[in-house]
Amino acid sequence: MKEQIYIVAQSLQQPRVVKRIIEKAAEYKNVKVYGFKRDFYNVDNSAKLADYPNVEVIIIGLLRNEQYLHRLFLYLKLLFLLNIKTPFGRKEIYTFGLDLRFICCFFFNSDIDYEIADIMWLYRPKMARKVLSRIDFYLSKRSKKVIFTSEGFYRRHYAFLPEERVIIIENRFKTYGKVKPLAHILTDKIRIAYIGSFRYGRIIADLIKVVQRHPEYELDFYGDGFADIVEGIKTAASASANVHYHGPYKNPADLESIYANTNLNFAAYDNTLDNEKVAMPNKFYESGYFNVPIVCSKGTFVGEKTIEMQMGWLIEPEEQSIESFLGSISISDLVTCHEKIKKMDRTLFEVK
Repeated sequence: MKEQIYIVAQSLQQPRVVKRIIEKAAEYKNVKVYGFKRDFYNVDNSAKLADYPNVEVIIIGLLRNEQYLHRLFLYLKLLFLLNIKTPFGRKEIYTFGLDLRFICCFFFNSDIDYEIADIMWLYRPKMARKVLSRIDFYLSKRSKKVIFTSEGFYRRHYAFLPEERVIIIENRFKTYGKVKPLAHILTDKIRIAYIGSFRYGRIIADLIKVVQRHPEYELDFYGDGFADIVEGIKTAASASANVHYHGPYKNPADLESIYANTNLNFAAYDNTLDNEKVAMPNKFYESGYFNVPIVCSKGTFVGEKTIEMQMGWLIEPEEQSIESFLGSISISDLVTCHEKIKKMDRTLFEVK
C-alpha cells in the first residue's frame, strides 16, 4: 500500500468524486482531501467518507456560481493550505476539472493525476474555447496521468496524449452494498423516469408536453437542477396527474426504489452540445445495473453503446421524436429489453 495522496476536489457532494476518494483509500495509507461544497447539491453524498478512518477531509468553503471574487479567495486559501500546511518532499496529487488542475500548477514539487469527466470548455464561445482548450491540453501534457470517464473524450479531443499516460475509468455504478438489481420491472403502463441533474430545459419541457397529452404514460422526476427548470417541473406536476416531482435523492441508497418504480430511463440529453456527444453519463451504468431499459439521444457516444449492447433506443431529443417513440413501443418491448439486460455481465455496469 502506498503512503500518502492529496486529493483536490471541486464538489465533495458529487457521487463520482466520493467514489474516487474511496477507491484511493484502498490504495493509500493516508488520503488527505481538500475540497469544496457546492450550493446546488441538496444531498450530502460525502457523509459516507466518515466510514474510512484513513481519509481526512478539509472543507475549504462553499463555491457559489458567478461569485468570482469569493471563489478567488477560496482558491488562494487552498494554495496556502497545499503549500504551507503540507510536509516538504515530493507529493502525489489527484484532482478534478480544469480550474483545479490549473490551481495545482502552483502546488510545487508534486506529481499530478488529472481526471476529466466533463470538458467544460466545450460549452464556451469560440474564442474562449480556443484559449481554454490550449490551456487544458498543456496541463494534460504536464500531468503524470490523465483519467477520462469516457473513451469518447480521449479519442475525440485528447488523442495526442500517449496511451500509457491515459486511464479510462468508466463511471460505473458503486452500490456500497446498499442496493441490488431488479428481477422484474413494472408492466402496468409505460413509466418514464428522468433521474439526476435537470440541465436541459427545452428537452424536459418537450417531454412533459408529450406526457401531459397522454394520460396512459407516467412521468417521474428524481433529482435537482436549475431553479427555473425545477419550478417548471413542479408546475407541471401540480397541474397533471401523471407527472410527479420527487426532489433530491441519496445515491446509491434511494436508487433501487427509484428504478423499481420505472420501466424506461429517459437519458436523451442535448446532442447539439459537443461534450454530450462524447460523454458516458452514469445513467447508462445505473440502467444496466438495475436492468431498466434506457432511451438516449442519436449522435452520441452513449447512444452508440446503448444500441451496441441492445439496452434501449435512440431518439432526437425533441417533442415530435419523443412522442413518436413513445407511441411506437409497448410494454412487451420494455420487458424484452429488460430480460436482455439481465443476462449481461454485471461488471459492465458495476464497480466493486
